[in-house]
Parts: sequence; structure tokens; C-alpha cells
Amino acid sequence: QILGDLNGGFRVVMAGLDAERTILAAEMNGVARAAMEEAVHYSNHRVQFRRKIREFEGISFKIADMATRLEAARLLTYKAARLIDAGKSATKDAAIAKLYACEKSIETATDALQVLGGIGYTKQRPVERFLRDARLMTIGGGTAEILRYLIQREVFKEYDL
Repeated sequence: QILGDLNGGFRVVMAGLDAERTILAAEMNGVARAAMEEAVHYSNHRVQFRRKIREFEGISFKIADMATRLEAARLLTYKAARLIDAGKSATKDAAIAKLYACEKSIETATDALQVLGGIGYTKQRPVERFLRDARLMTIGGGTAEILRYLIQREVFKEYDL
């Protein structure tokens, strides 16, 4: 049995990748949010030098950076999802969303691990798992290199070059 056109399977698979990449971006936003929440709660309870560690700029600025990265990644993901829902081409936007969300979820999980210190590296807290999960998603749905290739290709198309 043949579904679709003969030798048209590649196009069918490629058409599904925009949605897959957008879904993966959303998943990574969830990982980043969970990592940030762990860091926020831990920094509010952990006391050093008679102060909650969230009161130190070295910690609070990491939390601010996590929130900023997460918000930007979410907006990029929403844009790609809106294009897909509207039936429009989302190749560039889905690639941007996945690339950014994956890379920023790794940064966020790394920062969360730093906020938690040694305990963040143990299985007593889920942060170490968030870091592994974030790293894994840089492979599925297109590696960072493939995504960058797609993005630059679409940018040059926009300029008719």
C-alpha cells in the first residue's frame, strides 16, 4: 500500500517536523520552568550567613536570567505554534523555537544546579535529571547544527538570495 504520492514520503515526514520541533520546544520550556522553580524554592529556604541565599545577587540574578530565558523561549514557541495552527509555513520559526528552547533549557538547568550547589547534582533533587533531559533534546527533531542550517536557509530565502 502507498500513502500519498509515490516517492513522496520524504515530504510527508518533513511536513511533520515543524510540529514536532514546536512540541519539543514546549517540552523544553517545561523542563526549564521546572528547573527554575526548584532554584526559586531552594533559594528561598536555604540560609547562609543568616540570610536566605535568594538575597544574594549571585543567586537572585541567576533567577532573573532564568525567568528571562524562559519567557523568550515561550514566546518563540507560541509564535511557531500559531503559524502551524494557521496552516502557514513554520520551518524557520519552529527551528528557532526548538534551538532556543533547548539551548536555554540547558543553561537554566545548569544555573539551577549551581543555585542548589552539591545537592543539585544528586538524585535527591530533580535538577540533575532536568539537565540530562535538556541535553538529550538537542538531538531529537534535529540537531543544533541542522536547525541553524534551516534557519539560515530560510533567512536567505526571505531576501531572495
